[in-house]
Amino acid sequence: MENILILTYYYPPCKGVSAYRPLSWTKDFHKYGFNTTVITRHWGGDEKKWEEYLADNISEKETITYQNSKTIYLPYKKNRYIRHAEKKWVQTLGLNRLIYFWLAISGNFHREVDGYNCFKKCLYDELSKEKYKLIIVTSPPLNLIKLAVKANKKFNIPFVVDFQDSWNNMMLAENYKPDTKEIFYNYIKELYLKKWLNKSLFITAVTPSFTPFIRKLTHKPVEIITNGFEKEAYLKDIKSSDAFFNISLMGTVHPIQDITMMLDGLNLFLQDKDPKKIKLNFIGLNSFPEISKKITTVIPKTFTTISDRVSMEKSVELTLSAHVLLFPSYKGYKGYYTAKIFEYLGSGRNILMVPGNKDIVDDLILSTQTGKIANSEREFAEILENWYSEWKNTGTIEYHGIKENIDFYSREHQNSILCNAIKKHLAYIY
Repeated sequence: MENILILTYYYPPCKGVSAYRPLSWTKDFHKYGFNTTVITRHWGGDEKKWEEYLADNISEKETITYQNSKTIYLPYKKNRYIRHAEKKWVQTLGLNRLIYFWLAISGNFHREVDGYNCFKKCLYDELSKEKYKLIIVTSPPLNLIKLAVKANKKFNIPFVVDFQDSWNNMMLAENYKPDTKEIFYNYIKELYLKKWLNKSLFITAVTPSFTPFIRKLTHKPVEIITNGFEKEAYLKDIKSSDAFFNISLMGTVHPIQDITMMLDGLNLFLQDKDPKKIKLNFIGLNSFPEISKKITTVIPKTFTTISDRVSMEKSVELTLSAHVLLFPSYKGYKGYYTAKIFEYLGSGRNILMVPGNKDIVDDLILSTQTGKIANSEREFAEILENWYSEWKNTGTIEYHGIKENIDFYSREHQNSILCNAIKKHLAYIY
């Protein structure tokens, strides 16, 4: 067995979706001959708001060892320059802008998520005492890529950069027109990224849409490793209710997701419905009060349940309990899979996307035959009405998902692609 070291800011018990991708590596890599060591920060597991994801956690260093993996949890403190920049007198004098400018031009990006200073000593100590074949660094934050480059120089160990998000996701937005300030900061980021990525063994990305932007910065190979669902998690014997028709929207709804057509369509559908027979579940939306308020303003409260974020285990349970899973598309923003859509695929429940935007998620639903796409509120309401009538008459909804196509997007299959890529690229240098 060979050792791989993983640098990731987000990792369970953190409930952010980014935490579950590296977790899946620790579960699967041993099948391909790799032991894993994860370096991450301490998490309480109850973080809900963005500020809580950035907060200090001064718990002492802890190492947890499993059969083929160990995880090192580290105390976390906010970057000291950011602490200064957030002081009122510094902001009053405008000195915070100078601090942010200096951090950027010195290559310290995503400084509010300071994985670099949190992980550096532990990483160097680990590389000094153990032999590792490879480092995999997840981004964001970008400062972890900088740390991997430093480790590469000091210990001559290859590294892979895994982009879960781009360095500027607005680049995927239609009609993106950055102002002068943003153009400057994009240029600075890409100047450093070009230097850093050229030191990498290869690069992975969660969507092919990132590839053109990466290609502008480096000649290094790019492997597409999508997010996915864990097969085992969705094998639970949980059936949708016989007592009521269960419609759920799981996880975060971002402001750029278009929910207007969905809400108008739900109102059309609910006009003649009994609240005792229909349940609308919006799981995790309390984290965004403005979205939650918009829903309760439009949809009768007698039908709705809105909750805080839940654990992955609870999310799987609630997903499996649904008859229909709602997916509002991203307005004016293309080429990006959300982690949520893969969890939907794994559930074996019908997906209703609204509206279609002729993009990769549409293609995903159509190629797997896992649901339908509505392009108007009336079409949305009609699809729901047909499914509801089918449920009333038969107690279920027919499902046409193509298993082989769905399984391609399992974590297990995507991890096999990643491990084979690791072996292939390592063979060139060892």
